[in-house]
Amino acid sequence: MENPFIYGEPVDRENFADRKKELEELKTDMLSGQNVILYSPRRFGKSSLVYNALLELEDQVISLWIDCYGVLTKKELAEKIASEAIRHWKTKDILEGVKKLFRSLTPKIRLGDNIEIEFSIGEEERAFEESLKLPQRLAEHSKKHVVVVFDEFQEIAELGERILKKMRSEFQWHKDVTYVFIGSKRSMMEKIFRLAQSPFYNFGKHFVLRKIPREEFKEFILEKFRITEVSVDEEIVDRILELTDGHPYYTQKFCHKLWYVGKLKGSLTLKDVEEAFSRLVIESEASYIEIWDSLPLSQKKILLAIARGEKDLYSTNFLIKYGFSSASQVQYSVRALREKELVHRINGSYEISDPFMGHWLLWRFGSG
Repeated sequence: MENPFIYGEPVDRENFADRKKELEELKTDMLSGQNVILYSPRRFGKSSLVYNALLELEDQVISLWIDCYGVLTKKELAEKIASEAIRHWKTKDILEGVKKLFRSLTPKIRLGDNIEIEFSIGEEERAFEESLKLPQRLAEHSKKHVVVVFDEFQEIAELGERILKKMRSEFQWHKDVTYVFIGSKRSMMEKIFRLAQSPFYNFGKHFVLRKIPREEFKEFILEKFRITEVSVDEEIVDRILELTDGHPYYTQKFCHKLWYVGKLKGSLTLKDVEEAFSRLVIESEASYIEIWDSLPLSQKKILLAIARGEKDLYSTNFLIKYGFSSASQVQYSVRALREKELVHRINGSYEISDPFMGHWLLWRFGSG
């Protein structure tokens, strides 16, 4: 019997913790042509949400998934878009697909487990412009709506504003395509889509993904243990969610570990939960120490303060208590921690992005 708790990759259907409201809203947006800017802290389940929406619409739309993480040049970006577009043709019809999609150049085709398009050195500009036209051409040829997903889209901003301008100027004319932009760095995504001077200003609907509602997540966890014949009481799941603060990724990771304990015994106790959590935090200590040692003193203070539940980071009492000379010094440190993705802001407060690290900080340095 396989472990029912999966983490570290997009999950589908029965393994997806029900975000029913968000799922229905996103499906409606995709079908109506409403472009969506979806962001949240890393590992909140953005990719899984979009993936499941596309699965449920697979008979109605054609989807292109562009992973922008690690894209360093516009040539690489063009090849990713083109490769996604061409994979919707059967291998025997690839040459026909190339003729249908590409008008001003003929790319190289690499056949293997995945069909890949490669553009020649020196034709980067033409290839990039051509690749941006492919989603609409694919929609016209297939007579189906196309949904293009750019995962970790904030990475594209690193390629320069000229790239963003080209993309916006082309995409705005695509009447049969919905664009979904996923990002984990909220400040960068807001800079791309909310600043009036940005090419992508007001290009779509902002969709902020929050934590899974506690009761909804609780039902999901109880059901997963039940169908795999591990006896678990509601108070145990309440404690699991308390320890992980309901963070989707870390809750699944902790439950994955607990499942093996419960499967051997047939049930789980609160003692099992506490012991497993302590082991998990201690096992991660080496990586937490490495992160901690890399931080300047001011950022260490802020990180520990957030772990301790401090809320008003700019008050006079806080500045005195933690030895800051000014509120601007705190602001600078908070910004640096957010850029390093060690903390995030949610519902008006700052949280440690890794709840296990938050517990480690309290265990190692005390609650203050």
